[in-house]
Amino acid sequence: MGVAGDSAVFSSSALESCWSCPQDEWSHGGQASCWKKAVVYLFWSEPTSVVLIMLTLVGMALTVSVTALYVKHIDTPIGKAAGGPIFYCHMASLLGSFASVFLFVGEPTGWKCKLRWPAFGVSFTLCLASILAKCVRILAAFATPVGRPTKLQRSLYLIVLGILPTLQCIICFLWLLLDSPGVRHSYPRKADYLVIECFNETGIGFSFSMGYLCALAFCCLTAAIKTHSLPKIFSDSQGISLMMVTFFAVWLSVMPALESGKEQMVDMVAVVSILLSSYSGLAFLFFQRCYVMLFRPHRNTTEWIKKTTYAYCQKVASKANLIIQLDRSTTTTDMST
Repeated sequence: MGVAGDSAVFSSSALESCWSCPQDEWSHGGQASCWKKAVVYLFWSEPTSVVLIMLTLVGMALTVSVTALYVKHIDTPIGKAAGGPIFYCHMASLLGSFASVFLFVGEPTGWKCKLRWPAFGVSFTLCLASILAKCVRILAAFATPVGRPTKLQRSLYLIVLGILPTLQCIICFLWLLLDSPGVRHSYPRKADYLVIECFNETGIGFSFSMGYLCALAFCCLTAAIKTHSLPKIFSDSQGISLMMVTFFAVWLSVMPALESGKEQMVDMVAVVSILLSSYSGLAFLFFQRCYVMLFRPHRNTTEWIKKTTYAYCQKVASKANLIIQLDRSTTTTDMST
């Protein structure tokens, strides 16, 4: 609180003429001037922010490197098994997820508060849709007992890849239209600082968006279980399972922190969660195959694929023969009875 009158001479009449400092300023009791309050948000220059930004840039660089490596080996079995447009959509979604981190660092503005969660939601939905589309494509190919898959089966993955992100876009559009987040200045009582923060970020719209992501993650986990028995060159079941478990573990554990309302903590927790989700989508699904392409090229040949596929077919045939033998033995027992 500031005091009117000359700062060098204090009279009884001057001390009685006090005024409150403006909301963005503060003063000690009995002082004759006010000072600007410190502004609190996740600054670019903070050590925590620098570390998070470095991790983001490393993730984006790794994503571009993996893409370049796959493009270089596009004519190899691993390159062809990546799925063409599915792979490129997956890489673009990871770049979008990493890039959304930049919206959480620095001074919050109206457009940042509106776009940062929808940007991550749409990007990661495309990532999960790419995973699910690849699983659908593989299951359709191996589910056909005789002949080639039907036209619907061949195009089903494109439908999945198009519809699922579109639904998330509709959810985010309605969120921004009906219950849009915004920026505000918060003034803690008797504090010498003010907080610039986004508000209304974890309301109904956020719940629908994250709930949709969780539903897609569960579908991806189910699809991974169904493709578990297929040859590893075609199936990413183990990597998908690890990614989905990481996704659920991260986001279910950070929800209380996101609801806490402490802006700096919310921003840091959100960035760490986004980075963990993005890195899991990159590492668990692509690093092992990159290792094969770089250091085990003999496993990235047509001969190796034929060998593993033949071993899979033998395994399936042996199980079928075992079932037939069991059925026959059961029939014989019933007839004798």
